[in-house]
Amino acid sequence: MPEPTLTFSVTCPDCALESFSEIPIAVIANGLLTGKELRLYSNCHGRYWTATFAEREQLRKSLSVLKLETHTIQERPRAEQFEAAG
Repeated sequence: MPEPTLTFSVTCPDCALESFSEIPIAVIANGLLTGKELRLYSNCHGRYWTATFAEREQLRKSLSVLKLETHTIQERPRAEQFEAAG
């Protein structure tokens, strides 16, 4: 199963052109929780940069509105576990 990602718009620091970037949700959450750098990327100049405070806050808001659906084997009745596996 592929890792869930968040697609969001970024503004290139070189030319101010907006484009889309994509980062795994776990990487964003970890960076926000631990204070580690979040590296953003713009396609137009192939440039990486460290997310500013405002960009980090926008990512925080984006994550807060996501409806994450979690399904763990322990939460489902035993009969459903076998149906899902088959």
